[in-house]
Amino acid sequence: MKTRKMLSVLLVGAMTFLLAACGNKAGSSSKSAEEEGKGKEYHVIYLTPSTASQFWTYVGIGVENAMKDIEKSEGIKVDYEVVGPAEESQTEDYVTTFEECIGKQPDAIVTATLAIDATVPKAQEATNAGIVLNFVNCGIGTGDDGANEEYYNEFYYCSNDTIGEMAAEAFKDAMDAKGIKEGILGMNTNVENEALNHRVDSFRTKIAEIAPELELTDTYYNGNVVETAQENAENIISTYGNKLIGMYSGNNITGDGVCNAVAAAKVGDKFVNVAVDSDDIEIQALKNGVLDAIIVQDAYAQGYKCMENVLQTLVQGKNPESEKQVNCPPVVITKDNMDEEEMQDLLDPTRLQK
Repeated sequence: MKTRKMLSVLLVGAMTFLLAACGNKAGSSSKSAEEEGKGKEYHVIYLTPSTASQFWTYVGIGVENAMKDIEKSEGIKVDYEVVGPAEESQTEDYVTTFEECIGKQPDAIVTATLAIDATVPKAQEATNAGIVLNFVNCGIGTGDDGANEEYYNEFYYCSNDTIGEMAAEAFKDAMDAKGIKEGILGMNTNVENEALNHRVDSFRTKIAEIAPELELTDTYYNGNVVETAQENAENIISTYGNKLIGMYSGNNITGDGVCNAVAAAKVGDKFVNVAVDSDDIEIQALKNGVLDAIIVQDAYAQGYKCMENVLQTLVQGKNPESEKQVNCPPVVITKDNMDEEEMQDLLDPTRLQK
């Protein structure tokens, strides 16, 4: 009996020791796995649609700030590079550069595209190669429609429908403030594609609802060339003369050309000018009263969130977002609110650069 009791005690003791040993081993393994993630290096490429564009530079500032913050918080290192064509209009060069990026076999690519159809096969190729691919602002779908979502990890965007609707409301507000009741409105934008068309179509729909007395021209496209945008605006001004009461520009390149034409034509106070996105020319035009409102996307926030998600996806081994597409709403900036600190950061994200 004593022998059995002794054996029982010894067995319990042995099991306790083994369990404790197993527990210590598991804890040690978990700790080393955690430590393994620290100091890891990732190769990430920001493929911009334009190295010369202020808008995409602002997106890039958000991308770089997120990279620096995540490097610090997660204890990782990022081998970061920026590539892309000089101008947005060089879409063939963009697609070629995308192919070159895939060939470098990076861990991740952050990009935006103005050539959806040509980009879809490259997105598929990158994803099939195991590259984490995030789109910022301009993706291979129109916002949250889910188009081609199997070919990317995450998409941070600003709804083009919302942009167009807010631009129409800002236009109507400026009309009311200037006592304008009717007339012709000139429509201008950069290129025709499935995503950007929504900026024009939603503007047309909203302005017809809130200012049905206005007549809108056909849409003039400029191929993302400032000089062409200015020529288009000059043609609209000369064609419609005093009947023309305003212009809408679907992006900042278009807005630059339109503002140049409007300033040179000296159209007077009874004229409304609204544009989308911001750069130095538009900001100066807003100050000078040549431009009444800019619908500004938070380029910095979109870039920041996009890079933050890429790195967290790499570190965690899965996408931390619950939704595949995330909308980052725009803001209307006018001469009255442009000096507020929050608006200044939106107009000039270089103020936020680390």
